[in-house]
Formats: sequence, C-alpha cells, structure tokens
Amino acid sequence: MSEIVDFVVRQYHCRICGITHEIQLRKSICEKHKKFPFSHIFLHGELKNILTTLYLDKDMQIRGVDVQQLGEDDIFSKEQVISITGTLMEEVERLRIENMKLQKELDIFRKKVKQSYF
Repeated sequence: MSEIVDFVVRQYHCRICGITHEIQLRKSICEKHKKFPFSHIFLHGELKNILTTLYLDKDMQIRGVDVQQLGEDDIFSKEQVISITGTLMEEVERLRIENMKLQKELDIFRKKVKQSYF
C-alpha cells in the first residue's frame, strides 16, 4: 500500500479549552531545524480559534506549550504566518506525494481487475 510515515505521538494540555490533546508529529519536522527547542505552531479548537505553539527538542519531546485565544480582530505576526504557512505547505506536499502513490496503486489495481475479466 502507501508508504508508512514515521510519526511520534505526544500529549499536551491546553489551558484554554481544558483538554489534554494527543497530537501526531512527523519525525521529519525536526530535520530542518538546527537550534532546539524549535516552535511548531498550529490552530485547534472547534472554531480553530486557539493558536497553539509547541516547543520541541531534538528528541521531539515537548519542552513548552503556549496557547492563545484568537478573536476576530487578532493579527498574526510575520513569524507566525511564516511558520503556519510552512507547516501547511509541508502537509500539502506530503498529501500530494501520498495521492500520487495511491493513484499508481489504483491504476495497477484497475489493470488487474480488467485483466481478470478477460
């Protein structure tokens, strides 16, 4: 089937929503970093209105958590926008590659099914 991506599972507690979340992090996200801990930023919450920053060490352990409730008028800093955009682009690229692999597998499957009918 598709290539298995190596993930680590970590937990953090959000002081805003009061929930301890479990998050899957790709091991590869720390490869591009030379200084540790580094920040990993994402949105969560029912309305995606909680900005979460995890500070990860080289072993992908969470060394700190910062959460911030966003209102309608909140503006992201340039660094936050760059980090969020980078994370999203990495995920889009991972999904694109996975989609290509699945398309190839589907084509192979269709050929096998077609051959079995003839």
